[in-house]
Amino acid sequence: MRHQALAILFVLTANWANAHSWVEQLVNIAPNGSYVASFGYPRGFVDKTADGSFDQEANEWLLPPARTPPFINEADSLCHPSQRVPNQAGSFSRLHSSPGNVIAIRYAENGHVTVPGGGIGLVGKPEKGGTVSIFGTKQPRPDETLQNVLHWTRDGKGGDRRGRLLTAQNFDDDRCYQLRADRTVLGEARRLQTPNPPPEQPGSDHELLCETNVRLPDDVTVGQPYTLYWVWQWPTAPQPDPSLSNGQDEYYTSCIDVDVVPGVPLGQRGTVLHDQDPMTTAVSNFESRTALTVDPLALSSQAGFGRPTGISGQPPAVDQAVTALHPRRSST
Repeated sequence: MRHQALAILFVLTANWANAHSWVEQLVNIAPNGSYVASFGYPRGFVDKTADGSFDQEANEWLLPPARTPPFINEADSLCHPSQRVPNQAGSFSRLHSSPGNVIAIRYAENGHVTVPGGGIGLVGKPEKGGTVSIFGTKQPRPDETLQNVLHWTRDGKGGDRRGRLLTAQNFDDDRCYQLRADRTVLGEARRLQTPNPPPEQPGSDHELLCETNVRLPDDVTVGQPYTLYWVWQWPTAPQPDPSLSNGQDEYYTSCIDVDVVPGVPLGQRGTVLHDQDPMTTAVSNFESRTALTVDPLALSSQAGFGRPTGISGQPPAVDQAVTALHPRRSST
């Protein structure tokens, strides 16, 4: 049974085994750690399909675009073209949540956690798969740019002050894993530690999605949507290769709206993914997670990147260890 299930899963995942990551699903977390109520989805979400026709570019949004590396610029749009305005696709509706609730934002690790170095043949990638930052706003804009949002701060006073940084956590939640034909030591260890069999299929296996855990602010407005920006920073540190002598930016984003309601309706599940992850509980430390690098502006190779646009002065100081990993370029 287990080998048959694995074979089916490898066929299903063959076309996206080397994919990068995007938000697949959201769910509320009860105080005891259980996932509760209906699932929710990002704007314009497209599900994976069993016939292999899924195009990962329907959800994946890479910044800077592959044609314009190595660094992001002021014009780079934060959201995928299908996610720049509030718009749900088909039955993949918004998550319903309440002020102060904790949410799990779920995504596939795609080897960036369990494959050594973050992927086959990769060099210079950060530990723990880099950092996921979650930003929140009551005032989303269709022309939102990544650089603008990266300047938002926890106190809401950064950048243009339309939003704030809600949390920064390692991409690796220390539990998730991918099922691969070329099994990895870490992936196998996690599979054995946290089995994830589909319902009524004991002894079978299913990949376990990663999650970012974020608490909705207490001051979100009931009856109005609240927008979340999931921003995964996965840069490359400077390398001997001349094309990477100053490193390279690499971000992936998902843009999400949450309907804020007085209370979460329990006992509902709504639409599930074609290949639904059967896990029903959050990571054990869902209320206290953090990241090796919590400042969204810390890992940058660009001269003056930490300065808000149009304001002169020196970039803010960063930790020396961070600078050594990914130093700022000298101006030319």
